[in-house]
Amino acid sequence: MSEVLKNLDWNQVIYTIWTVVLLPVITYIGAQINEYAKAKRIDKYTDILYENVKKAVKDVYETVVKDIKFTDSWTQEKMDEAKELAKAKAISALTNSAYQALKAANNEFDEYLDSLVGTALYDVKFRE
Repeated sequence: MSEVLKNLDWNQVIYTIWTVVLLPVITYIGAQINEYAKAKRIDKYTDILYENVKKAVKDVYETVVKDIKFTDSWTQEKMDEAKELAKAKAISALTNSAYQALKAANNEFDEYLDSLVGTALYDVKFRE
């Protein structure tokens, strides 16, 4: 047995253990940490986006909607314009990297943003 241990190429043994066992495990753990960090970043960006949407909805209401809401000028076209303005303001308040990350994470980003505007409008009307 001691003769076998003397004749082993220990560098080759360590290299084999590294490439067969440790490297794949470390790579897997690194990938999982990266995915977790990406998910946390997306969650943070989502929270920032919603806060931006709420601020934009309040701003559009105060500057555009409030004056024409119960008049004949308040048409579906004006409602759609106000919604698009709120969406544009919310997006412009994001950093480019945040916008790109959110858009990449959600294939239906425009529909998602529409729903956030609706939710923020409800929150502004009834919760604050």
